[in-house]
Amino acid sequence: MKNYSAREIKNIVLVGAPGTGKTTLAEAMAYEGKVIDRRGSIENNNTLSDNTDIEHEYKRSIYSTILFTEFMDRKLNIIDCPGSDDFCGSLFSAFKVGDVGIMLFNAQVGWEVGSEIQSRYARILNKPLIGVINQLDADKANFEAAYESIKAASQVKPVLVQYPVNQGAGFNAFIDVLMMKMYRFTDENGTREELPIPAEEEERAKALNQELVEMAAEHDDALMELYFEKGTLTQDDIRAGLKIGVARREVMPIFCTSGKRDIGTKRLMEFIINVAPGPLTAPRFLATDGSEIEPDADAPTVAFIFKSQLEQHIGEISYMRVIRGKVTEGMELVNSRTGNKEKISQLFAVAGKNRIKVSELSAGDIGCTVKLKGSRTNDTLAAANAPVTVEPIVFPEPRYRAAVKAKEQKEEERLGKLLNDAKYEDPTILVAYSKELKQTIIQGQGEHHLNILKARLANENKLEIEYFAPKIPYRETITKVAQADYRHKKQSGGAGQFGEVHMIIEPYYEGMPEPTKYKVNGKDITVNIKGKEEYDLEWGGKLQFYNSIVGGAIDARFMPAILKGIMEKMDEGPLTGSYARDIRVVIYDGKMHPVDSNEISFKLAARNAFKEAFRNAGPKIMEPIYNVEVLTPSEYMGAVMSDLQNRRAMIMGMESDKGFDRLNARVPLAELYRYSTTLSSLTSGAATYSMQFASYEQVPADVQEKLLKAYTDTDEE
Repeated sequence: MKNYSAREIKNIVLVGAPGTGKTTLAEAMAYEGKVIDRRGSIENNNTLSDNTDIEHEYKRSIYSTILFTEFMDRKLNIIDCPGSDDFCGSLFSAFKVGDVGIMLFNAQVGWEVGSEIQSRYARILNKPLIGVINQLDADKANFEAAYESIKAASQVKPVLVQYPVNQGAGFNAFIDVLMMKMYRFTDENGTREELPIPAEEEERAKALNQELVEMAAEHDDALMELYFEKGTLTQDDIRAGLKIGVARREVMPIFCTSGKRDIGTKRLMEFIINVAPGPLTAPRFLATDGSEIEPDADAPTVAFIFKSQLEQHIGEISYMRVIRGKVTEGMELVNSRTGNKEKISQLFAVAGKNRIKVSELSAGDIGCTVKLKGSRTNDTLAAANAPVTVEPIVFPEPRYRAAVKAKEQKEEERLGKLLNDAKYEDPTILVAYSKELKQTIIQGQGEHHLNILKARLANENKLEIEYFAPKIPYRETITKVAQADYRHKKQSGGAGQFGEVHMIIEPYYEGMPEPTKYKVNGKDITVNIKGKEEYDLEWGGKLQFYNSIVGGAIDARFMPAILKGIMEKMDEGPLTGSYARDIRVVIYDGKMHPVDSNEISFKLAARNAFKEAFRNAGPKIMEPIYNVEVLTPSEYMGAVMSDLQNRRAMIMGMESDKGFDRLNARVPLAELYRYSTTLSSLTSGAATYSMQFASYEQVPADVQEKLLKAYTDTDEE
């Protein structure tokens, strides 16, 4: 195949709710560009997209697929994204390198929660959209209702470019109000006739053409003047106006198709080539220093890896967009993250699992290479003489967490490697061993997301794993001042052990005054500060440690051991074994022995004194609270709110937005296990949510009691 320049390339992302027909439309596009000579189908498991065993099993997209087609002497790079929000990481990667989103709508449904979610991502990432009402050959297709729902819900103004003549099972024709023609399809392979608009449709077509003209004129002063002068605009003028409106995200042209029967595919592709922004007109990629990277094919090379994949018999495949310059076979580039050189041994244009060897990829193009040494998603490869780092993809926060282990203990090591491979392919999967919880915690976008990983490990690697509720990273702290002293004394022949520590502890808060005197158990204790140490604890919060020893009661050389004993007990709190935080400790007295005192003695004395003081200081358990935002169709709001209140949620606010309700709440993490599954069940899969850590707050008394009892029981065991 030929090497394409930036002006000959369009990079598009197919998005939409599950079941809108993205994969089938991508197949029709590839067929129209002669990349394939026969269209596959989801039912027969032979499409370019959805080409993995797990996708065949589920009959839906789970991973994004990169493919291309050649049409009108142009190259369209297409990224077909999964519709389910559980796999939204693919969409963020695709929108990083795609210049325009092609948003599909099911003609039987119109705007749905999936449309709302994905259009919100497009808005966050500032990507323009072209709308496609697909599946107009379905029995219950209703183009008008679908269009009205888009008008009511979309924040980007839709404008009709086409409308169907005979939607439903007999759908084979539509009116194009930009071209002012009727297109009729004579078979299911995209063969079309161009016909005059029938007399009975002329009035509607002219009215819609006028809307298109006015919409185009709105976006350019010169076009507006021309429109006032002539009262109309040419097709090229309309395209020029739409080009500006689309690029600014002010207008979303609407097309009608049946991807399954290849109706409307060619016209959509023509419009994309003529109107959609391409590498030369789309916003520039930014470097991490804020500078713009010009898509100049003659400048030093910059390529950005947006997707990584592991394939049996091949190994690592790195999908990249060339941002600047050219990538050629045999070229050496430097990974800006690692500083290592990477040799590009082979280059491919990608059509699903089919890879077509090419000698170079120019600025604006998308392709892949294999067997890079240490590069992965979000890495930049650049010419050694012009180093640059492209701003990375910012993936959404995880919404689902579970503890994971292999069913057979001997497989734990292999599980660790395979989970690392999963992270390499999907950066929205996070895996870490928690020393605090003594569990391997895996996080993802939803239960379905992690269940797909589980199924893959079983099918492809013959490794059985199990998920279970993760422990909660509670924190322990205190609410009042307490005093304790502890003497550690041990004599067993020879040198003994002796250390005595007197301490006061109190709750720490930002900006509190320095300690001078305390009243504890009716006794006044004055403290003279000799030394102060302050620690930001790695698990959050602070420890302030004061040495107020007078008269040499404890030698200064034992203070580090005392601090170590306290830290050890904070590492495994006295109440539930969770980390302790936000505490001030004052060591004000003690005793030592000229022979038997040593570091271990003072460490143990401090540890036990701290434990005793802690239990007398109004101890409390704190739990992680998350900000949760739920987006749901209005009819499910009552059920969603009721369920959250049963989860000890504090409702912070609600707002309605064009048929959808947004609910903001603060919810304890302990109550969010498997929330995605419950929410899906309550709303028939129509709602979604996001969650972000907010703060640690005290647990209610009844919950604290249960936690203390549970810890005491396990401690006794």
